[in-house]
Amino acid sequence: MKKEKLKKLLREELTKTDKSEISTLVRKEIKDSEKDLNRRVETEVRKQLKSGTNEKEIKKIASDIIVEFVKTLWVRKSFWSNIIQK
Repeated sequence: MKKEKLKKLLREELTKTDKSEISTLVRKEIKDSEKDLNRRVETEVRKQLKSGTNEKEIKKIASDIIVEFVKTLWVRKSFWSNIIQK
């Protein structure tokens, strides 16, 4: 009986130790994977931003936004011009 209890105890202790080691290794692997993923995404975004077509698209979108903003200001001129005059 004592031998069986000792074996069971040894298995349990090894399992607890293994679990902590495994969890530590998994956490490290996840951190490394996150860093690698972040680097890959950053590299891809930089590549896309450097291409001329994306830069043109960004300029077009920014231009459209500014035009729309100015139009809105003009249409609602009475709203904000009265506030400025006071």
